[in-house]
Amino acid sequence: MRFCRFCGTKEPQFRKSGKFGCIHCISVFEYPKPNLKKIIPDKEIQTLENFVKENTKSLTLLSLRTRLTRNLKSNLFPYYEPSELKSKQLLAGSHLDPYLYPDGLLPTETRNENPESSMGFYLGSEDHIRFEKIVPGKEWYRAKKWVGFGKDLSIYRFFFQKENWAHHPELGFVSSCPTNLGAGRRDSLLVAVEPEAVSEFFSNLQTLSEFGIEFAPSTDHRTRNIGKDRVLVVKISWKNASVVQKRKFYKILGLLGSY
Repeated sequence: MRFCRFCGTKEPQFRKSGKFGCIHCISVFEYPKPNLKKIIPDKEIQTLENFVKENTKSLTLLSLRTRLTRNLKSNLFPYYEPSELKSKQLLAGSHLDPYLYPDGLLPTETRNENPESSMGFYLGSEDHIRFEKIVPGKEWYRAKKWVGFGKDLSIYRFFFQKENWAHHPELGFVSSCPTNLGAGRRDSLLVAVEPEAVSEFFSNLQTLSEFGIEFAPSTDHRTRNIGKDRVLVVKISWKNASVVQKRKFYKILGLLGSY
């Protein structure tokens, strides 16, 4: 039976959980490798841009969210070893502990029903440290930009100090989940779509699935009222997009100014 001799994770465990136990698991088990080289063709971007321009009144941006994950270098991953004390010490040593959510826990997801701006680190999930920022659509429209980590670039730099994190020279940062290999980043949008635009909206998004962009009605609230109208809330998300790739995607809804 195949197993990782460093953390003890056995192949049946890995297949059932889908989680790495340590950085060495990436050399032991088989999993789909991320493809970061596919770029959305300009023709498809233009088609989507035209659709958005023609249906501006039928689409409402509710919120934007970014999330980054990291595991501590030379440590077992939280699947075996939470290491919350070490995570807190690392944040404190980088003077970022004020950004830690109370008790290291992520605030309840129900805030996305009426999203408010929030930003912070949280612990106790499948990775040692996670960071999340949420910006309501109304705030983005006022500022006309969304800088993923706020004005304090020390947060951004913190996540790219390779000496702190489980990192592979070819695959990038190693998270507990294989699909997070690379930048360890997931970005997402919540968009309210009025009924008359739903069919064409999904038809256009289908062309992006091969580029790692996922979309589906939000499981938290598939439909909701905006004013007098009943709309479908759609979650659009993507992982580990390259800078070029993401800028192309942001053009779909005119979202510029993000890392």
